[in-house]
This record gives sequence, structure tokens and C-alpha cells, in this order.
Amino acid sequence: MSDSDDLVPPADTMRERTDESTLKIWFLVTANRWLVTGLLSLSMVAIFVGLYFLGPTNLPGVMGASSVGNVFGSVIIAVVTGVSLILAIAQLVLSEQMGPLGEKQAEMRDQIEFRGEVEDRIDAAVGPATPSAFLSALIEAVDRQARALRESVADDDVTELYEYADSLLEHGEEVSDQLESTEFGSFEVILPVLNYNYSWKIVAGRTLAARYADSIGDDTERHLEKLIESLRFFAPAREYFKMLYFQWEINNIARGVLYASIPSLAIAAYMILAFDATLITGSTLGLPNRYLAVGLLYSLALLPFTVVLAYILRIVTVTKRTLALGPFILRETKQAGDVN
Repeated sequence: MSDSDDLVPPADTMRERTDESTLKIWFLVTANRWLVTGLLSLSMVAIFVGLYFLGPTNLPGVMGASSVGNVFGSVIIAVVTGVSLILAIAQLVLSEQMGPLGEKQAEMRDQIEFRGEVEDRIDAAVGPATPSAFLSALIEAVDRQARALRESVADDDVTELYEYADSLLEHGEEVSDQLESTEFGSFEVILPVLNYNYSWKIVAGRTLAARYADSIGDDTERHLEKLIESLRFFAPAREYFKMLYFQWEINNIARGVLYASIPSLAIAAYMILAFDATLITGSTLGLPNRYLAVGLLYSLALLPFTVVLAYILRIVTVTKRTLALGPFILRETKQAGDVN
């Protein structure tokens, strides 16, 4: 394998780098969580209906008042327990926002210090206040050094460095366009940041700096060092905004579960106290309407659970994709190889 082969840049999007289908990424990450909640509920009904046709069924035996009451009685227990657990988690998140004055002052001081370092790096008197603009400014600082690097290596005739700078500029422009006009609280702010594979960019930059240390001029070496330093600021910024986003999502989970728990408990109570499956007659496409009605109401009663599942799927997927902080690449890819 040649030296240039081990520095082939990975794909520009998280989906392409993980070699997963567009539909899977849409379902796990990008789709509206309430839409995913609806799809999960519909899939539950579909499985319920499918089991009727596939498995042995004794409809009169399972549609009695006692059987339905037992099923929905367990739903009430599950919903109450689940709501209590979610509220406890939300309380833990809320507790992180509270603390002694000195602790909050130290946290504020750390944030101001980090912003000051970034402002020096992006050549701005006051850095952007919104997360999307702040991250865009960091990417623009990387792009500015990449342009300077590309211009300086033209005289050194080092093709790899030129291609490296060119790939950074192309990807940076794409991610900046995705961040434009996004608002914090929506996943559109986090997704472009996941696509920006700063870890590989740092590893590749350091590898090239070591590989061509004796072949490039002082200007090229300086621009490359500044570029790598700018990339290093991206890691803590991304982790900080990701943490804030997770807290935002947990609040959304708690609110969604509370909204869904009231109708869920009402449906479960109705099914236990008043529902009579024998009053529902007829069938649809060979499926008894009473069986279908119970399946639909059961999926609605489990709405708090499907709300939690829809949000947790996104959170754990994002967490898995961003486990490593800094120049570490956990996924299988063509990474920078050993430096001779």
C-alpha cells in the first residue's frame, strides 16, 4: 500500500461512514421523534394482527373481561412505574443546573476562557453566541488555514498536503451550509457536527506533518500546525453542545411521557372497568373487529413507552457515533498509517 492510500478521506456523512441504509439512519436519527413514535405504535398493532393469523388462536377465551382487564392492569403498573422513572431522570438533569454560587461561577469562568481561546483562533473580538454560528466559525477557521496551506504547498510540490487541504475545504463548506439557519433544540444542529469527522482530520494532519517534516517549508509547516490546532478546538465544542442537546432531549422525553400518560391511563382504566369485547361484532379482511379494537387500544395505552423508545433510539445512536474524544477513530476505516 502506498503512503497516499492510507490517507484516503472517509465519506463525508455519518451514514456513509457506517455503511448503513438511508432508511435506518432516518428512523434512528433524523426523523421527527413523534413520527417515529407513531410508527412504533403501528408496528405493534401490525405484530398483534400478524400473530392472530400465524399462531393458534382461541378468540372467545382471550377476549373475556378478565383477560382484557389483566392485560391493561399491567399497563397501568408499567405506565406509573415508567413515568416515575422518567421524572427521576429529569430531576437528575435538573439538579445539574443547580449548585452553589462558586461552582456556577467556576463553570462560567471556564466557558468564558474557552470562548476567549476560540475567539483568538477565529480572529474575532466577540465569538458567535448561537451554537450553529459558533461551530460554523470554528469550521471557517479551519478552512482559512486549509486555504493558506493549499497555497503554500503549491511551491513545495507535495500532492498529499494539497489534496488534504482541498478535502477539508470541500467538507467544511458542505457542513457550514448544513449549519446555516439551524436553531438549537432541533437535531439539525447536531447532525452536521456528526458528519464533520474532525478525528480523522487531526490524525491525517499530524501524519502528514511528521511524514513531510523535512520536505516542506516553514510557512507550510506553520499553516499545518495552526490548522491542526483549530481542529482541536472542535472536539470540546462539539461535546459541550452535544451534552446540552441531550439535556434538551431528556426534557422533551419527560414532557412527552407526561402528555401521553394521561390518555394512556384513561384508556387502561376504561378497558378494565367498562370495555366489553362481546359488543363489537363483524370482521375486517378476516380479522375480528373486537381483536383489532383491543390491539389498537393496547398500542395507545403503551404510548408513553413508545415515546421513550423513539427518543432513546436517537440518543444512544448519537452516543455510539461520538464515543471517542480527540484523535481516535473507533469505526473501521482507512486511517492514517505508520509514519516512516
